[in-house]
Amino acid sequence: MAKKDKDGNWLDEKGRAIPESYIKPEDKKRDTVVERIFKKVVKLSERIADDKVEIVGTIEKYLEELSKDNKVKENWKGNILIYNFSKNLVVERRIDESIGFDEKLQMVKTIIDKWISEKMQGANEELAKVISQAFSIDKKGRINTQMLLKLLRLDINDADWKKAMKMLKESIMVTSSKQSIMFRRKVNTEAGEAWESICLNFNDTFPAKEK
Repeated sequence: MAKKDKDGNWLDEKGRAIPESYIKPEDKKRDTVVERIFKKVVKLSERIADDKVEIVGTIEKYLEELSKDNKVKENWKGNILIYNFSKNLVVERRIDESIGFDEKLQMVKTIIDKWISEKMQGANEELAKVISQAFSIDKKGRINTQMLLKLLRLDINDADWKKAMKMLKESIMVTSSKQSIMFRRKVNTEAGEAWESICLNFNDTFPAKEK
């Protein structure tokens, strides 16, 4: 039921007390419907939370035993697909890491800016523009991580450039790690067999890992 004060008055969204006799029947009916739905939702959420802990534990135990059986020390950081024997059921575990950069990034930018001004004047203006844009910041003060990582793939044989790229690699840090577990099964459709996802919110965000 809706929130009530000690006198039985209904409390609205602003905390104002309204005598029950003044509450419209349609408002009472709506309140009952929402309350009934939420009782089921809360119970379901608690059950999913409990089952999720059990399922995650089952996956981790299997991977641990797999490593032990094959005498391989494995930390299982990457994405993993686990199929049943008939290959019609699959459990997929993904680890998506978000990365950022520490204070060394500012020094990398200083080296790169100097390198561009001294060694790229008129040589390749388009490349110089791309490199400079990699360090640009958007309106929310965020840097373009993907553009910065692309700089590491450029094959530039220059001592200053290599120094900057070494510092760029050292500045990378994992800020968060998100684990997602998905479930798919093969089903028969008019077009033939197809993979069908079983939608459950089996996602967790873990604290940042140290470098």
